[in-house]
Amino acid sequence: MKFDDVLETIGPFGKYQKIRCFLLCLFASVSAWHALNMVFIGAEPEFHCDNQNMNISSSKISNISDAGLLELLVPDDSCQQYDEKDVIIFYDNSTGVHRLLSSNMSTTDCTRGFWYSKEKYSSTIVSKFDLVCKRKFWKSTSKSVFFFGRLCGAIAFGQLSDRFGRRPIFFVGAAVLLVAGSVAAAAQNIYMFLPMYFLQGLAQAGIFLVAFTLSTELVGPKYRLFVGIMILMFYSFGYMTLSGMAYLLRDWRYLELAITLPVVLFVAYWWFLPESVRWLLSQNRNEDAHKYLQKAAATNGTVLPTSITENLHDSNTVKTDRKYYFIDLVRTWPMAKISLNLWFNWFVNALVYYGLSLNTENLSGDPYLNFCIAGAVEIPALLLCMVSLNKIGRRVPLFISMCVGGIACILSGTIPINGNSDLETLKVVLAMIGKFFITASYGIIHLMTAEVLPTVVRNLGMGVASMSARIGGILVPTMLDLKSIWTPLPLVIFGSLSITSGILALLLPETTDKPLPQLLEDVSSKNKRL
Repeated sequence: MKFDDVLETIGPFGKYQKIRCFLLCLFASVSAWHALNMVFIGAEPEFHCDNQNMNISSSKISNISDAGLLELLVPDDSCQQYDEKDVIIFYDNSTGVHRLLSSNMSTTDCTRGFWYSKEKYSSTIVSKFDLVCKRKFWKSTSKSVFFFGRLCGAIAFGQLSDRFGRRPIFFVGAAVLLVAGSVAAAAQNIYMFLPMYFLQGLAQAGIFLVAFTLSTELVGPKYRLFVGIMILMFYSFGYMTLSGMAYLLRDWRYLELAITLPVVLFVAYWWFLPESVRWLLSQNRNEDAHKYLQKAAATNGTVLPTSITENLHDSNTVKTDRKYYFIDLVRTWPMAKISLNLWFNWFVNALVYYGLSLNTENLSGDPYLNFCIAGAVEIPALLLCMVSLNKIGRRVPLFISMCVGGIACILSGTIPINGNSDLETLKVVLAMIGKFFITASYGIIHLMTAEVLPTVVRNLGMGVASMSARIGGILVPTMLDLKSIWTPLPLVIFGSLSITSGILALLLPETTDKPLPQLLEDVSSKNKRL
């Protein structure tokens, strides 16, 4: 009997599944804290050369205020200061305190380190480790290291969970996340912080992948869309609550501990979290699968007949003696068109999603409020997906989401502010519109990929798609740094790629109410090789 038929018998989404899906959704919120914490712990406060302890006691400027001294000493470039000797020589008491403008005034690098504003952030890794000016590259490097960790985590945890099971790998990942986050919070320099931050990214992505897979494998086919969207909504809830935590805990070490220590609570999952019955069946561990099904039936108030588990198998498994590899995803032109299109969509979705998420600190207004709004707009976007995808389809909503989101990004980046508060507000609103639609498209592409790829290469194709998304995430910090060339450039690139991806999505097959393809031959009867 097919496993999906058994789920219908014991309850496709009964009390047993609801409790465990809720527990996995709770972890999704913690996962969001770790995925996006760099917005706050890596924020760059306002800074300039430190002018304290300057030896001016015997000079003409000894009686001026600290603000006046700052005006004299620091030019427009926060990474430079006027030479102190030149300041003393050229200062004229009769003209009062003013910024000295002279071709003879030479500038130097900051000689006494940096002063950082504590108006928005009391401490970040930028202010703690002086990641500004010549060391500014470490800030973007730390973000890229985290996303590279996520790439490795998606690959490693996916393979490990397929080999050893979802349940044990979940707890291994939680242990890694707990240790890495705690050590990172105590890091004394950037060289100690980066390896731990890599491990945080690895564990965060790996556990979330396992949690997402396990939650969708627990329920019947009709509820997979609902459960998949719900776990993403809890992720968005974690996104929102992170801004509140960061507002209250403005020291990066306390924030890092606050998002890490709750992982200890997931130890209790050892007594509640089941192994995936689908995975047990794939490993021919039918007796263990039967025990879990009996427990689920009892919790759901149903009865599991003994005979129902005879010849039980997973309906998503296709028996074939052939092994499939990456090359099979691009071996024929029809298959290659689908695979490359899907991977490009995943790459762009991740690039734009995390680009807009990490860019909230650069938007005008309060960074904590902007970040909270960016998380809040995800919930209606995901709800829209939940209620509309089965009615409208997948392809056209994906096209609309990518294109509208892309246009909003371009407009947000190119609108000149010029000190106009109304235009500043419009810029933020457009950025949030872009975030709304890119979140919707992210949800759609997850579902569409699983429905377009044939069963024999579905896990493999999803794995490569996830890798494409991680590569997009790795490039986000570099893209955001392009604002030094032209301020609107990052958002213009995000928007242009999003529109391009949306247009290409129209070339994908519609999957609504269509049977899932099983073999490569189901994609196309033509077997033309590249």
